[in-house]
Parts: sequence; C-alpha cells; structure tokens
Amino acid sequence: MTGATSTGQLPGRYRFGHVARMEWIKLRSVRSTWWLLAVVPLAMAGVGVAVAVGYRSHRPVATTAQLVNNGLAGAVLAQVLVGALGVLVVSNEYSSGMIRATLAAIPRRGLVLAAKLAVFGVVAFAVGELGSLAAFAASQAALAGSPVPRASLGDPAILRTVVCTGAYLGLIGLLGVGVGATVRHTGGAIGALFGVLFVPMFLAAVLGPFGITVLKFVPLFILVNSVGVVTPVPGTLSAWAGMAVLCVYPAVALGLGGWLLHRRDA
Repeated sequence: MTGATSTGQLPGRYRFGHVARMEWIKLRSVRSTWWLLAVVPLAMAGVGVAVAVGYRSHRPVATTAQLVNNGLAGAVLAQVLVGALGVLVVSNEYSSGMIRATLAAIPRRGLVLAAKLAVFGVVAFAVGELGSLAAFAASQAALAGSPVPRASLGDPAILRTVVCTGAYLGLIGLLGVGVGATVRHTGGAIGALFGVLFVPMFLAAVLGPFGITVLKFVPLFILVNSVGVVTPVPGTLSAWAGMAVLCVYPAVALGLGGWLLHRRDA
C-alpha cells in the first residue's frame, strides 16, 4: 500500500487522533458493547433498590452509611461486565483476525494500544460513574416515606464513596484491556481476570491471619472494605491508599501487554 487513505494519511503515518477515532468506530459498531454498557447502570440501580426495600422494614433502623455501602453492592457484578468488555476490546480483534489489518496500517503497536486504552478508558469511567450514581439515586428514591435517614452527596464522605466506586469500575475496565492485550484469547483472558478479582478472596481462608494482610491489596477486598464504603474498615487501607493500589493493577497488566505486543506477531 503506497497510496493515501481516505483520511488523507499514508499507511503508518496515522497520529493518535486518527487511531483513537478508528478505535471509537470499532467499539461503538459492536452491538454487544451497548448491551453490556446498558446493563451496568441498570444492574447497579436494581441492586440499590433491592437493598433499600430491605432496609425499609429493617430493625433496628439502618444508618445512612449502611444504606450507602450496601446500595453500591451492585459494583461487584458490574466489575465483571466492565472488565469483560475491556478484554473484548483487544481479544475480539485477535479472534477475528482484524488485528493484522490494524497493525499493517499502524505499525506503531504502542500507539494502537494507547488509543484503545484512551477510548475505552473514557467509556469505562463514564459508565462506572453513571452506574454508581444510578445506584445511589435509586436506593435513595426507594426510601421515600421510610424512617431510614436519607443520604446526601453534599456529605464529602458519601460523595467520595460514590465517585470512588465509579472510578473503581473504570480501573477494572482498564485492567481488562491489559489482560486482553497480554493473553489475547477471549476465554483465557476473562478467566484470568476472574482469577485476579475473585480467587484471592477464597484463598484468604486458607492463609489464616496472613490472609488479611494479603487481601488488603486485592481489588475486590479494597472495594468492599476501603473504596466503596463511607468509613473504611479498621485494619484495611484508607480509601485513597486503596485507589492508589488499584491503579497499579491496570498499569502492570498494560505494561506487560504492551511489551508482549511488541515481541509477538499479530
């Protein structure tokens, strides 16, 4: 290929903006993308309503913190959906063979991965925050007429909990992209992602007291004990320390995925 493309760029001469636009077209043209993204806020709102309905007749009357903490529990399910979609952003191209055409047009493999990361990252964080806000709003609305005290986003601790829960989902989405780039096979990558998220929680019972020390740095444990709760559980990481640790997971996975992308053939 020596002629200019329809974008006016020669093959291999694409800039980040061009590549990002291509990745956006790929992402939004797949029907499963929209289904998965739509399910995230719906599932989180549904869990929020179910929790609020249970607390309406709960005795003793639940506290505001209890309702907020449990009303955001849908993030445990939502992380699987967002993470799996992150995997598919990369693995679908390998399974279909489209990656060969992509890398033929854009030999700079790091640029391709960076564009995928940026485009999906924006989508994942936006959907994560939307889902978190939907869960909070739905759980609060379901409390109308009940004696349970209402929560307000004007409370810094509650606002932090809602925002950080949404950010957690965005980071898990980026982790999915990194795992997909590393493994490249959809089934294997999703299995590896499940292992990172859930297996350590079961192994902790075998490790005894040492298990808690390890669990403090596991994503799901951080969510339910540090990031997704109004007051972090004593002995666990603070909310902001938890967010810092969470950032390490996608960074490592993406670094490994990028390194392997440069070393392996498409």
